[in-house]
Amino acid sequence: MKKTMKLLGLAFMTLSLTLTSCGKDGDDGLDGAQGIAGQDGTNGTNGEDGEDGNANVKTLKFDASMWTGSFMSIDIPEITQPVLDNDVILAYMLSQNTFYYAMPGTVDGGAYNTRPYYKVGKFYVNFNNLDGTSYSISAGDIVELKLIIIESTESSTSSKSGKRDIHEELKSAGIDRNDYRAVANYLGITD
Repeated sequence: MKKTMKLLGLAFMTLSLTLTSCGKDGDDGLDGAQGIAGQDGTNGTNGEDGEDGNANVKTLKFDASMWTGSFMSIDIPEITQPVLDNDVILAYMLSQNTFYYAMPGTVDGGAYNTRPYYKVGKFYVNFNNLDGTSYSISAGDIVELKLIIIESTESSTSSKSGKRDIHEELKSAGIDRNDYRAVANYLGITD
């Protein structure tokens, strides 16, 4: 038994020496030498700057499929007094044959004319025969109304009222104002 106690005592002492003899971690070694740098790649060519655009173009879409009669009126809060005083509003309607017609203008090869009017918060349109008498549309004759509001900028104004003469700008760029798709492409409008 003395022998067993002696062995147990030695084992306990060895264990406690092992646990207490663990010292601090040593210092990290030195970093290795820097490797050779790789070759630089070839610089790409610079692209051409695009034409300056007008970020201040707003497109508004309205369902017109239920319009009937010779006169329509809808509320449009985006038509404010400053918009009426300074900006340009272009109006287009999508007829049932999926063609956009500019307003004012003649629709479906002379079937009738459109005449839009604007007031603060309102859009109005009259439909007339070519002789000026009222023309009554039926539900589905017109599918959609699109209004494009082009905010004038100081550098793009050209008339006394301060309105940007978008019609002249489109004409000088070879764009037909009556062609909605051409106008939308020119102004960067995506549907």
